[in-house]
Amino acid sequence: MIETKQITPAELEQEFYSKPFYMSYSGLNKMLFSPMLWYKHYVLQQREEKVESYLIDGKVIHTLLLDDGSFDKNFILLPSTLPTGNSRLVIDKLFAKAQEGTLTDNSSTIIEILKEINLHQALKTDEQRIAKIITDETTSYFEFLKSKGKRDLIDSETLQRCNEAVDILRNDSRTGDLLGLYKSEMENIEMFNEIELSMDKDITQLSFGLKGIADSIQVNHDKKCIYINDLKTTGKTISDFEETIKFYNYNLQAAVYHRLVRHHYKSILKADWTLHFNFIVIDKYNQVYCFEVSKSTLSLWDDELKKKLLEADWHYKNKQYNLPYKFATSQVIL
Repeated sequence: MIETKQITPAELEQEFYSKPFYMSYSGLNKMLFSPMLWYKHYVLQQREEKVESYLIDGKVIHTLLLDDGSFDKNFILLPSTLPTGNSRLVIDKLFAKAQEGTLTDNSSTIIEILKEINLHQALKTDEQRIAKIITDETTSYFEFLKSKGKRDLIDSETLQRCNEAVDILRNDSRTGDLLGLYKSEMENIEMFNEIELSMDKDITQLSFGLKGIADSIQVNHDKKCIYINDLKTTGKTISDFEETIKFYNYNLQAAVYHRLVRHHYKSILKADWTLHFNFIVIDKYNQVYCFEVSKSTLSLWDDELKKKLLEADWHYKNKQYNLPYKFATSQVIL
């Protein structure tokens, strides 16, 4: 047997720092919450691939509304019939360990899993235990898991709910204007959805660059305006969205995108052009509101971003990830 050499954390860190790094809003948010989580995710590459269920709706709505045609690349519908309870748990655990062969081919691994979770151990033989697990439903489910790849699982109820939300968004006049859903060929408007933007570190004047994927950018040559539109779904109401901004640090996300767009379109944004940022929000009751962010608020948010980027830069340069900045620099006194 050929042994695979394990890469040490020191080697992973050396490899990470040998390449340019671009900080995203999500990366910055993770750094502010826990530098150690950031270190494990980006440096040690210990990444959690699972998408929490409450985020799935937002991803589906984004894809259906902003990126038509890519749904099948990102999502896959669950089969109409699924194994239930412990049977599905066993198959999920098996798939985490083995993605090839049939259930019968992986019988020994199934037996190990059954021992781990103390399931069907009252039965006398392994053959009896295997017979409890390998059924038509579990076999179909295992084959389904092998075919899904990295696509997120959604059920028909979720898809129906998201389609309803998309219809409501499309029928909202302000949303339609911002997303260019109603623009005519006579209007000199360019729309860019899911556009990747970046700034190198020589521009940011930090140890790293900045990057982000903007949901929607409208370049309106007739009005000499650029609209940055960020679509948000929320499990609360639009009345609570200001609190949601604070909780998720969406102010920093807006400021990051604002900087990136200013840099990307610097040849267009002359003195007579204006740049606007909007949160397009649909809440749990399918109420839609477009929150325009004022220039004064964006200026305050950019000041806050500058402060947080300097904190992240301190962690990055000093390779100190054990504690958040204020704790690491002994600024917290009770």
